[in-house]
Amino acid sequence: MSEPTLYEACYIIDTSLDEDEIQQLVEVVEEAAVEGGAEIVGTRDFRTRRLAYEINGHTHGTYKLLYFYGDGDAVQHLLSEMGIRMGIIRSRVFVANPHAIVGGVGGEDEDAVSAAEAAEEAEAEATTEEAAADTSVDVEAEEAAEVEEAPEAEEVVEAEEAEEAPEAEEAVEAEETSEVEEAPETEQ
Repeated sequence: MSEPTLYEACYIIDTSLDEDEIQQLVEVVEEAAVEGGAEIVGTRDFRTRRLAYEINGHTHGTYKLLYFYGDGDAVQHLLSEMGIRMGIIRSRVFVANPHAIVGGVGGEDEDAVSAAEAAEEAEAEATTEEAAADTSVDVEAEEAAEVEEAPEAEEVVEAEEAEEAPEAEEAVEAEETSEVEEAPETEQ
């Protein structure tokens, strides 16, 4: 038999439920995973957040993650159980990256969670600062490019005018000669 795979079940719980109902729902999901043959590693709470888009009239949801080792049967059993629970708005199961589990395996440790959140905030700030620095460099580069492009644009216009000028002079000369030639004929 092959080695069990680490899975991550992400599910969103209706925010209208109270804390006791949410806790009961989490326990039901964990029991369903065990019934399907999974070995639970840990559960992570991502608190209540605004949904990216409205789902069945819900704009907010309480996000939960469940990490477990199992096989395809355990995943199918868990998905079917989460699908019939009224308090679960949306659920998905993914193959998890063991190095991405915040707070370590089974990470409900509050210190680890707060340290991970602080690290996430610091990373977000660093990314914002880098983006701001990149933007200022990009603006300076664009301004320099515009300054360099301006003389070229003037040269192109001057070159076009120079090319058009001989043609215009030739047309004027042709008209003048035809007028001169016509003039003697009318005098006769």
